Amino acid sequence: MLNLWRHPKTHEIRLYFARKAVQKALDATEVTFPPDQIKAWIEKYMDRPVVRVMIKSEDGRNSPHLAADIRKHLEAQSEVNEGLSWDALLDSAQKPKSSVPDSTDQADSDHESHPDDTDTLDTTQEDQRNRRRGREAKNLDVGSIKMGHPITIEVDHRETKLIAELMGAHDKVTIERVSLELADFRVTDRAGNELLIERKRCTPEGDKTDFEASIQGDSRLFDQSERLKFKVANSDHQVIPIILLEGNVHANATSMLLQQVDGAISFLSVVQRISVLQSYNANHSAYMIVKLAAHFSDGLYEVPSFHRNKPAALFEQKRYVLESLPGISTQIAECLLEHFGSVQAVANAREGELARVKGIGNKRSREIRRVLGEMREL
Repeated sequence: MLNLWRHPKTHEIRLYFARKAVQKALDATEVTFPPDQIKAWIEKYMDRPVVRVMIKSEDGRNSPHLAADIRKHLEAQSEVNEGLSWDALLDSAQKPKSSVPDSTDQADSDHESHPDDTDTLDTTQEDQRNRRRGREAKNLDVGSIKMGHPITIEVDHRETKLIAELMGAHDKVTIERVSLELADFRVTDRAGNELLIERKRCTPEGDKTDFEASIQGDSRLFDQSERLKFKVANSDHQVIPIILLEGNVHANATSMLLQQVDGAISFLSVVQRISVLQSYNANHSAYMIVKLAAHFSDGLYEVPSFHRNKPAALFEQKRYVLESLPGISTQIAECLLEHFGSVQAVANAREGELARVKGIGNKRSREIRRVLGEMREL
């Protein structure tokens, strides 16, 4: 009864009523009128399905009273008034025979251009996959995430109560509502390193998404990214900045072109060196934040061996040894080798000398000296 159609440019989805359904509604009105001059469809409005009817007579005049009567009968046929959800209606339109609207059932309007059959079928399959993944994301269990130690996640006081409650469903997660100068979520590990996560909602909310408003409105996203970049470069500890985009950033953008969205993401990722991740919905965001916090604090719950194949080159062997020290990444290990020249020189270096190397700092230098001192005693 319903045929799915997506606009090739705006990606707006409509569920068109088949000719038989329109004829049935027309018969119920007891009015004689050519059915080929009637277009009827269901579209999403304020997260709910609504029926639209457009009638155009041969002399070009609309028939609002007849349209209202037909709409009432079509609503009864489609169970729109009985609380049937938009997703349920979309699912009913996914059958292969009804996924491509028949040209006799709907005529192109003056301002619309319908895709060909192949494009519509491909779009329908893509929609099915996206909805299936969206349902998976809504059903993710935050409490199932494996975690070695209890974790505290600081949540900015301006964030929604929902996201905090979803994350707090894990029995090893403590939520603290604070006023954060930078980012929406912060996790600090035992060494003082920080994980900073900024969440931007990309769901339809008014004229623009939160992501678009933060770029086109007050440009706060670029200011936040600049401050995150500064924090990374000037902290004595490791800082990992992440921007989490919640929702379909491309499909839901209403005021930015595709290339503008890509340009913003490219700038954040490549120029500002900030990881940009994406989630389907609030529950998925909560799951990802807790998962990121767990990995940040404890690594993988069941740690595999990443050094299964030991490097053959001498420089890589030296770097391999230094990476085993606390808080030493590949980049910092290379900085140590560039500064001191050898692993032996690093081992003999005093705490103050280590602290002067970029990325080390006082706390990390103390940890390195503590480990190297214990190794000497052995």
